[in-house]
Amino acid sequence: MAELQTQFNRFHETIKIDFDGNKPLRDKRDLIVGNLRDGLRRLYPTNTPTFESFNQGSYDLSTGVEPLAGEDYDIDVGIIFNILKDDNNPVGVKELVHKILDAVYQRKVEIKRPCVRVQYHKQGEKHFHIDLAIYAYGKDIWGRKNDTLYIAKGFPGSSQDKKTWENSEPFKLKELLKSKIPDNSDREQFRRVIRYLKRWKDYNFSVIGTERPTGIALTACCYHLFSVQKDYNHYTRTNQYNDLRALLNVVNGIANTFGWGNIISVKLPVIPNNDLFEKLSDKQMLNFKTKLNDFKTILTNATNDVQVTTACMRLRGAFGGHFPTY
Repeated sequence: MAELQTQFNRFHETIKIDFDGNKPLRDKRDLIVGNLRDGLRRLYPTNTPTFESFNQGSYDLSTGVEPLAGEDYDIDVGIIFNILKDDNNPVGVKELVHKILDAVYQRKVEIKRPCVRVQYHKQGEKHFHIDLAIYAYGKDIWGRKNDTLYIAKGFPGSSQDKKTWENSEPFKLKELLKSKIPDNSDREQFRRVIRYLKRWKDYNFSVIGTERPTGIALTACCYHLFSVQKDYNHYTRTNQYNDLRALLNVVNGIANTFGWGNIISVKLPVIPNNDLFEKLSDKQMLNFKTKLNDFKTILTNATNDVQVTTACMRLRGAFGGHFPTY
């Protein structure tokens, strides 16, 4: 059996995004947030609306991956306005954000159902986009602001019942991960496994349409299925991580999650506890299952290979040319 942890470590260093160390991405995020603050001051010189911003998604969880050719960077930012959700129309607040950010040229701004997206291009191609999730506060029985957060859902063309403030816990997932995997090094293996899954997803599914699982869906699968995997080295008398086995265990677990009719349902482990595969059609779920089983076969064969180079060539079939060959 080939020992492949060195190759997986090198692969991880190649595909990971270190947001804290990526100044251009941080600068763009800060520029957008600054534009929003400045725009609010211009529109409302007195009683200027205020907000807090924070990183969301893969940058907050440290699970981001470098995009493949033809894809763009995805930056998720939360904007918590100091307003009560009952006093404000969710789409109206998003339209205000759109109005301010759309005033700057050389970028495209559009309202999506869960966010306001700011898209940047480079030489005519999509370069990166920033998704701004808009939040407001709830209130207690006395009408005072409390700590409950609600995310604005809907866009101008939505029916009225789709324009809603939805209860949300944007900080809870990170807290759950820390409590479930308290050791920092073990949590790093968890993050590596998520990144491997995301690169497999990007390499094996079309970027067009909704046929591929989302990053948050794969993250939730890992949350439910991941377990730390190590091997004891008798020479060094230390435990060494085994990412291949950890990844194979998660992939096996996802494959076993499919129920009757090749349907898969995995809930977000925090409010609103929505089904993260609900947008996939039955045909797309079957396609996902088929590719997942192919992935499982590749990982299993790589586990049983004696030669490192043979195992690496198998894994390149799942991850693409960035996986090392030796």
